[in-house]
Amino acid sequence: MTDSVYERGIDSFTVPSSATIIEQSVGKLRNAIMQGELRPGQKLIEAELCRSLDISRASLREALRILETEKLIELVPNRGPSVAKLGYDEVEAIHEVWALLTSEAVADFTRIAKEKHINELQKALDALKSSIETNRPLDQLAATNAFFMAVMRKCGNSVLTETVISLVSRVNFLRAQALLHQGWGVVYAEEIEDILIAIREHNPDAARLATRKHIASACSAAKQLSLAPDLNAPGKKKGGTAARSKRTTTTRKSSSTKTRKTKAAAG
Repeated sequence: MTDSVYERGIDSFTVPSSATIIEQSVGKLRNAIMQGELRPGQKLIEAELCRSLDISRASLREALRILETEKLIELVPNRGPSVAKLGYDEVEAIHEVWALLTSEAVADFTRIAKEKHINELQKALDALKSSIETNRPLDQLAATNAFFMAVMRKCGNSVLTETVISLVSRVNFLRAQALLHQGWGVVYAEEIEDILIAIREHNPDAARLATRKHIASACSAAKQLSLAPDLNAPGKKKGGTAARSKRTTTTRKSSSTKTRKTKAAAG
């Protein structure tokens, strides 16, 4: 893969049929994280992933290393891989830097945007609205990212683009989860439309302000979700260690009661 945008899964979460085994595995794992099938903090069992993805352990580890560079997976020696988990303060810090960089990029874009560039943004906004109507959260996220990536590409600053991609990839999971909740997609679409209106009017200040408002909204939703308990929290997972412990205790109490009753009857 040479396209950094595809590598990061920013404006497309579809894995092309021409992708290699490792690329397909990266895409499937990334989408599983985005859709909440793999939760923050969840420990990943390599043997199970190899079976479900139908790949070798060597290929799986390469896929995990790629996802580690995106900050989606954590690889800890002697503990194995797990889904990365962001704290409340870290989520806020990421959005703060994202807002600062992206709002200035949008303001710069507004000053130089031609009609064909604005039409590209309109196309992304239309795709966002369409995905809201059909309730496709990942497509909503991809369309929102495509809107901003169109701005970044026009700015021509590759360092800025890579920095923003790196930041956004770390919070895409939380953004995708927010879009699963009814109403957030509509809010996002309205905010993106406000940005586009300011760009059409060639008003950099208004475009900057609208961009910061949108990212502040995304930050608010992400922070709420970052506080939600993960699957590894003690006693949270059905059938987990806590549940098994409770069943064992209950069984022992039941057996003890039966024994006492039997001895009493015999006496």
